Amino acid sequence: MSESGDTRGDTAGEGTAAAGPFSFSSEPTLEDIRRLHAEFAAERDWDQFHQPRNLLLALVGEVGELAELFQWKPDEEPGPQAWSPRERAALQEELSDVLIYLVALAARCRVDLPQAVLSKMDTNRRRYPAHLSRGSARKYTDVPRGATSEGQAVSPQVRPQPRNTGTEPAT
Repeated sequence: MSESGDTRGDTAGEGTAAAGPFSFSSEPTLEDIRRLHAEFAAERDWDQFHQPRNLLLALVGEVGELAELFQWKPDEEPGPQAWSPRERAALQEELSDVLIYLVALAARCRVDLPQAVLSKMDTNRRRYPAHLSRGSARKYTDVPRGATSEGQAVSPQVRPQPRNTGTEPAT
């Protein structure tokens, strides 16, 4: 726990995470993760297997393994914070696998994830103005049109409906 009271990444041997604000450690960065994975794959001559389709399918498989950890668990709080050390270790491993494959896929596709996230959050702020979306799980296509922020009217536009990328509430 930091001096400010933030709980950083829980490790498997420490049991449950403390309640309160959470923040990630500053290292490793996404670039560090990309480099570590690239070195790991190169040392094993696995780059030949890391085409975008292969990385995507590996990512989906890891998401499935992550979902398996949550399957049949109750939805009540405190949730994963109360899982056994063994279950938390498995959660940490599967989340790590998902992140590693996501970063590898982004690198292979030449997508700068931090910049893409900033752009996507900007898009989501426009699609989901806080004063119109607070407390609502409606998709942006169902949010009332005619205002992008409090007191700022715009003309309604017909926009294409992209697939849900996971950062918007599902409909």
